[in-house]
Amino acid sequence: MTYAINMNTASPTATQDLYALDRTYVGTENYLGLSYYWDHEVKHWMRDTSIAKRKKIHELLLKAGEAPVKDAEFPESRYFETNETFREIMEKVLSI
Repeated sequence: MTYAINMNTASPTATQDLYALDRTYVGTENYLGLSYYWDHEVKHWMRDTSIAKRKKIHELLLKAGEAPVKDAEFPESRYFETNETFREIMEKVLSI
């Protein structure tokens, strides 16, 4: 038995619900790899990255002691600011 979710067969409503759930997991070990967690500076590299690589970068950011920004104006938005640590991890995982 496998518990893999085929996102190609999920309904639009189910897909949006999964993305919303995953946004709540940004900055935790529960992050699934679906939601965006980066700022504007690295969006061109990160948005086309596979779910597995997004999850790996997220995991390495947590291990490096990085934490997502909590924006008071947009409390539902949690993301990691691009800094030297983020860039190094991203470049290593994405081989850029």
